[in-house]
Amino acid sequence: MTEMADAERYLLLRAGDAFCALPLQQVRRVVRALTIHALPGAAPELLGLAEFAGEPLPVLDLGMLLGEASSAAAGSQVAGVTVVARIGDSEPPEIAGLAADEALEISALEMTRGTGASGRHGMVVGEALAGERHVTVLDLAAWKAA
Repeated sequence: MTEMADAERYLLLRAGDAFCALPLQQVRRVVRALTIHALPGAAPELLGLAEFAGEPLPVLDLGMLLGEASSAAAGSQVAGVTVVARIGDSEPPEIAGLAADEALEISALEMTRGTGASGRHGMVVGEALAGERHVTVLDLAAWKAA
């Protein structure tokens, strides 16, 4: 197996029926689903706050960000994992949790179609093939708060 550069390596995730790829350099940690505390009046994709490393962590519903039906519910353990990731382009970078059903594997991908920054919050940058599976490629550095 050839060695992959960080820029080409992605963490493949599943949220409901949707699959996505997150640049590995944006991933801080993958943990079992964190307990989430709902925030009244929050945006639909913001499930609420969890505690991570003694600090509050906003947790976003990855399925909703990908345009799927919600796969996680605030205050529950429906999602299988929380991906703690760097988000936005601020320095120092902010972190957020992404509630997903599964973290599948780390893989080298080539985009089959770039879209520029689009999708919800401008973080969808293209599509790629992971084996036979079409995946949406995300770049959380392109995050634009609503």
